[in-house]
Amino acid sequence: MLTREEVPTCPVATTVALIGSKWMLILRDLLARPWRFNELK
Repeated sequence: MLTREEVPTCPVATTVALIGSKWMLILRDLLARPWRFNELK
């Protein structure tokens, strides 16, 4: 977990720092089209 001093001031950067880059890639793919569970694996 990040401390208050480590959290960026930008809300988008804070979100990326908290949920990680792996989840951002998954969300990006889900926005493009619906995916089946096995396709995400």
